Amino acid sequence: MTKKNLTEALQFYVDNDLNEVISEKSQNHFLQKSPLKKIAEEKKIPIVNNFIKPQFSTDQALSTLAKKFVTSEKFQPLNEIVAQAKSLAQAAKNIDELREAVKNFDGCNLKKMATNTVFGDGNPNAKVMVIGEAPGNHEDLQGIPFCGDSGQMLNDMLGAINLTRKESFYITNVLFWRPPGNRRPTDEELAICRPFVERHIQLINPDVILLVGATSMAAVLETSDPIGKMRGQFVDYSPKFLSRTIKTFTIFHPSYLMRQPSKKKVAWQDMLALESFLK
Repeated sequence: MTKKNLTEALQFYVDNDLNEVISEKSQNHFLQKSPLKKIAEEKKIPIVNNFIKPQFSTDQALSTLAKKFVTSEKFQPLNEIVAQAKSLAQAAKNIDELREAVKNFDGCNLKKMATNTVFGDGNPNAKVMVIGEAPGNHEDLQGIPFCGDSGQMLNDMLGAINLTRKESFYITNVLFWRPPGNRRPTDEELAICRPFVERHIQLINPDVILLVGATSMAAVLETSDPIGKMRGQFVDYSPKFLSRTIKTFTIFHPSYLMRQPSKKKVAWQDMLALESFLK
């Protein structure tokens, strides 16, 4: 809108006493209408030559928006949130205490949108620890990792080499809450959950860690290598928090195999390699 058009529009409001357009308050048209000057004074808007002087301020607009969306929650830097997670994780002396620590932890925003905290399932005394990416819809609703279609396929894959969830392996994820729309986890979300994942590994103390999917592999091993290069290989895992080295073995995620059936032959070869290692 040009300055001339804006001036004509404002003049139209004045000439026709259209105060309701200018004021945020509704007008009672059965009563005498408030003078334009009074409305301008209430709104603290200057009038020049009987015209309202428009004021456009980006700073003022941002300030107004900030007031609308401001919350009572104090902003906390990422390093402080991670430090809090580390403290809680290290204080947990067993799996049950770690589960409670994760459930009571409010430092990850994913928790606010999730239905359940998805911690772990299976035999905590097993020598095989399976770590996936993040809960999906079924997992979020039931609070159990890998309980949907992908979970059933993973159970079948491991069952083919005589590994059962009830007896032979323990399963969890690198995130404990479902990302909206099953999107890929952010680096910040992974960093916040990492202390709990590391303590989880410490407490389970497995002989081998089965990493399911690219995100799980990247998060645990802290590598940027593609999964096509890493899958099917036994890699030594010896972070500072462990007193010994653990073998890790990466496989394709079942959801990927459902989209790419041609890769199932490769996945079966990986299962046979894992079976041979465990024997």
